Amino acid sequence: MLPLLFLRWWHAAEKTAGNWHRLLNCGGFPGRASWASKCQQVSSFMTSPCGHSRSHGEPEERKPKNSKLQWTLFVSPFGLLRAQLPCHITVRPLDPHKYPDADRVLVSVSGMDTSSPLDSLHVKYDEELKAVTIVSDDMDGATSVDVRTPMKFDLDITTSGSGCVKAEKIECDTCRIETKKGNSILQSIKSKKIDIYAKGGKVTCLGTLQGNTDIHVSEESIVNIEKLQGSCVNISTESGLLKAEYLYAESSFLSSAAGNISLGNVHGDTTLHTKTGNITVDSSEGFLKISTHQGKIEVYIINQAGEVDLKSQKGSITVKVPATLKAYLQLSGRKVEVSPEIQLLDTQNVSGEDWITVTGYLNEKVEEEKYIKAEAQHGKIILKSQTWFQSVKLKTP
Repeated sequence: MLPLLFLRWWHAAEKTAGNWHRLLNCGGFPGRASWASKCQQVSSFMTSPCGHSRSHGEPEERKPKNSKLQWTLFVSPFGLLRAQLPCHITVRPLDPHKYPDADRVLVSVSGMDTSSPLDSLHVKYDEELKAVTIVSDDMDGATSVDVRTPMKFDLDITTSGSGCVKAEKIECDTCRIETKKGNSILQSIKSKKIDIYAKGGKVTCLGTLQGNTDIHVSEESIVNIEKLQGSCVNISTESGLLKAEYLYAESSFLSSAAGNISLGNVHGDTTLHTKTGNITVDSSEGFLKISTHQGKIEVYIINQAGEVDLKSQKGSITVKVPATLKAYLQLSGRKVEVSPEIQLLDTQNVSGEDWITVTGYLNEKVEEEKYIKAEAQHGKIILKSQTWFQSVKLKTP
């Protein structure tokens, strides 16, 4: 009797062990749905924002969409941020109350696609060069990189594809930004040297952009500036609009091949040139030289502090002056119109077959070095009076 009971107990234990053996190998309980349709290999990973490692043969780890990665790098307060990315990047200063020593750079990455491996982004700090480097070639273009740096930190940022760049309230020695189709937004940047390049993307400068500035864009890139202040300014577009509300510079050269140039208040020595685009200056104080092949010119000379030289081969020229301005005038074109409120002294008219030249003094005789010359070879010249309030262009809702 005992041997028979022992034998039955032995077969039951063997059957139960077999079921657990099949369960652990993804077979499930007999008569029930399996826990898995097929066997899956379980692997463990060690991940870190500073680096990722995995053994050979293990599957590459993926992060879900909109996951975040973060780095904290301890740095020198005066350093360089160098970034080369195919996605969006934003750079802002650290909170001075939270980080009074300005001794770190915070990097946050969001929106990484599941198809992007974790090691596609490289973030490091070189103590010898005092440079933070953020580099990636194959990250998803919808990814966003947010960087917080000490307030005084140089910038060297390049994006590809549609990657956009936004930099706010940074003071530095050099600021270089280059994009392709992505937009660039700079807000309240102060730097000794500012270089911005774009190939299709818009360039927008909010607040005051302060420093010697070079902005060069191609294709249909637009440049829109609220206020620019520096010793030397050089801006060029290909076919996009070039607009600046306030321009204060010792020397400025702005040009466009086919785009229009629209300026608000201009101070200093300014040279403007287009091939086919129109040029408008709401108010100018200082030396002003404008030339265009086919475009129209419209300027308001608020203060005659130097020479004003305007030339258009095929377009018309409109010169507006305050009633009290004193200057020597030389106007030449196919037709010259002078408004009756303008007072000209010692007027002389010289005409040819298809042109006329009018010379004289506004209000009173002055040195001829302070002159306004306008030449429209195949167009019309209009001289009229305008008040300061009219130049402000107040808009009613």
